Amino acid sequence: MNKEYKRVNHYKYLDKYFFVFLKNMGYDLGNFHGGIVGAHGDKCCGYKSQWEKAGIAFPHGVAMYLLSYLSPWSDETRETKEGWVDVGEWVIKNKDRFLPFLPPIDETDKDILSDF
Repeated sequence: MNKEYKRVNHYKYLDKYFFVFLKNMGYDLGNFHGGIVGAHGDKCCGYKSQWEKAGIAFPHGVAMYLLSYLSPWSDETRETKEGWVDVGEWVIKNKDRFLPFLPPIDETDKDILSDF
C-alpha cells in the first residue's frame, strides 16, 4: 500500500515543484503561464483514493493530472479523436512514464506542509 502523506498540502507541493517537474521532463516553459495549480488543483480530490490504491501519492497524481491541460498531453486526454478520456485512469496508466520526473515528497519540508 502506498504511503499517505496526510500533512502534505498538494497546493504547496505543486507551487514549489510543478515547474521543476516540467523542467525535468524538458518542457519549454517559455510560453507557459502560471496559475494552473490554483485553477485546476481542486478538480482532483475525487481521484485521491483511486490514485493512492494505485501507488500514486496524491500530490504526484495532481501534478500528472495537470499535464492533461498542457500540450502535448492534452492531445492524449482532452482533445482526442475519440473525445475526452478518464484523466484519473490516464494518470494511473502513465505513472511509470511521469513519476521519475517528480521531486520526492518530503514530510520534513515545511514549505509543503499543511498549516493545521
